[in-house]
Amino acid sequence: MRSVPPGLSTHSGEGDAVQPARNETSGLDRDEAVADGTALLGYDPNRSDRTRVNAEAIGQEWNRISGRLAELYVSGVADNDPRTQRAIQDHYRWLCHFWTPDRDSYLRLAGLYVNQPKFRKRIERRKPAGMAAYMRDAMTAFAWSQLR
Repeated sequence: MRSVPPGLSTHSGEGDAVQPARNETSGLDRDEAVADGTALLGYDPNRSDRTRVNAEAIGQEWNRISGRLAELYVSGVADNDPRTQRAIQDHYRWLCHFWTPDRDSYLRLAGLYVNQPKFRKRIERRKPAGMAAYMRDAMTAFAWSQLR
């Protein structure tokens, strides 16, 4: 039998298809963080509990950052506004869990967020439509002002 990561469950009738666990009372934030964190780090059933906790923390951090960016976007705050740029700086720091982008690579990632359906869907799945473009524009401003 295949091992299923925490925060995920098998869906009956689909063989061993893995589906996100639902926790309606928590608003899905914890489950979404687990799914995001394990997806980004790559799930390994032999991984230690400490690494799994780290994956959850990284997922929760993404939820906090993307939630803040969504609030700013919906409120009409400009992509180059200092509040947005602070949230994008948090995004940059969050990325440093995985790699340290320079200006060119951060600009390429910003473009991918809009131009690649997989990225756009992931960013906008629980956030407003257009947020990927907002992030791209904010990331572009950040990259040109803060990165080399």
